[in-house]
Amino acid sequence: MIKFFRKIRQKLLTENKFSKYLLYAIGEIVLVVIGILIALSINNWSQEQQQKKVLNNIYVTIKADLQQDIVNIDKIVNSSQSIEKDYLAIINRTRKKEDFTNCINCRYVNFGFPNIKLRKNGSELLQNYNQQNNTSGDSLSINLNNLYLDLSNNISVDLEELATNSNSFLEIVKSTQPWFADLDFRGNGAYSDAFIEYALTDFGYRNTAKVIYEMYFNNYILHLKDYRTKSLEIITLIDEKLMDV
Repeated sequence: MIKFFRKIRQKLLTENKFSKYLLYAIGEIVLVVIGILIALSINNWSQEQQQKKVLNNIYVTIKADLQQDIVNIDKIVNSSQSIEKDYLAIINRTRKKEDFTNCINCRYVNFGFPNIKLRKNGSELLQNYNQQNNTSGDSLSINLNNLYLDLSNNISVDLEELATNSNSFLEIVKSTQPWFADLDFRGNGAYSDAFIEYALTDFGYRNTAKVIYEMYFNNYILHLKDYRTKSLEIITLIDEKLMDV
């Protein structure tokens, strides 16, 4: 092909047809430019497809993170339903001595709470992707930021406050209550009379139950439920994006 165009140029120059040669030269330049533009277009398209593939893989990771978070949240919410009545029985002073015979969760009132570690692998990948590609992110990225910056932070604050109050109570009973060493947290042993008397009469035990109840059920659990709802909405958005591929 190159020899063919070279022969045409030489023929035009030999025949002294400069105007035709000029037109030919311009046409050849145009063809070269068009070829370069086509090559650049193909290269850009290839890069865009590669970036889209990377982004979709990140979305898949985010979806898996959120699905696992939902599973963990459901476990916590479901397990909290049984112990809520035990907190309320102490707060409302409706618990009686004979109730402790079959009360498995009474040993856990004021002592600890189920923690959760939200998965953020996909979110961090998306943040790095947006920074590397100098993109501000779409509506999905914005929703994810709201989820992790707002609700995730709320949950972290809830856990810190719960830990502070639960640990403070633990330190008090460890140093002041002889029955603590005999309390079976595995859920098998019977309650000592000393513990039952303490749980029914000590105002510090009841007040701590009130504080932890408010933090746990009216803050922590509600924030987990909100996180679950928002996660399902984001999963729907991700599925819609992946369907457009």
